[in-house]
Amino acid sequence: MRKSWRDLLPLLLLLAGVVAHVRGIVEGDDAVVLPDDDRNSTLARNSRAHRGCGVSTHDQSRVTGGRPTSSREYPWIAALLKGGEQTCGGVLITDRHILTAAHCVHRNKPRELKVRLGEYDLRFPNETRAIDFRVVEIRIHRGYVHSTFKDDIAILKIHKPTIFNTYIWPICLPPVGAVFENKRATVIGWGTTSFAGASSYVLREVMVPIWPQDVCSGKFTQEITEKNLCAGAYEGNGDACQGDSGGPLMHQLSNGRWISVGIVSWGIGCGEPDKPGIYTRVNSYLDWIFANAVF
Repeated sequence: MRKSWRDLLPLLLLLAGVVAHVRGIVEGDDAVVLPDDDRNSTLARNSRAHRGCGVSTHDQSRVTGGRPTSSREYPWIAALLKGGEQTCGGVLITDRHILTAAHCVHRNKPRELKVRLGEYDLRFPNETRAIDFRVVEIRIHRGYVHSTFKDDIAILKIHKPTIFNTYIWPICLPPVGAVFENKRATVIGWGTTSFAGASSYVLREVMVPIWPQDVCSGKFTQEITEKNLCAGAYEGNGDACQGDSGGPLMHQLSNGRWISVGIVSWGIGCGEPDKPGIYTRVNSYLDWIFANAVF
């Protein structure tokens, strides 16, 4: 049954709020303009503190070369589960939609997957009151090519809206046209801490620089397009790894708000010198995200 625009209005307002909080970004990320009607937005109504997207309650001042996070630091992280095992990551962008990589889910039917929100330590899901959700629909970008990881982006819809709380909260989306080269970013995940190594039970993070596009392209024989971002420590040992796929590359604005600028896509090894990780550039797909997060 087709829904009218009135039926979709709450979700449209929520998505608008996720982007509107960072719409005023300028180079140097000094300016963030909040919407005038922020108090009336769906996102604000779901918030006890009316704090908006991309802000955790943690005091802040797979990952190869990373450190454990705290349990409240990144409440938008999602664990993708198959057969009860964590296989990929993702981020919460509305109360029913998870942004992830297409290569994580392109072979799966919705009934084969679950999304866990509020997770921190995979051994103790009750520690943060983690909640599992059934996946009812998978939207994969129609341009996705598995052999090249072209258009490596997907959205999952969970079976019911989540309730935002200390451990479950949406991240902001980046504005159109924002440039992140030479900025610092953070990758989080439960992936292996070294190539072919053991996965981490605890969510880990690593800070990495985002490379200039021309420098990155010169390091690979594969094509690196304008829809990709490259990030990783130049000297190695700071990178995403197996199990981190689909998770976020995040940039923190000067006011403390986090935006998801990339999706972990592919790489050569993990943490190799002069071989950054390759990410799907989120703000190249904002139109697609808006079109496919309303279903």
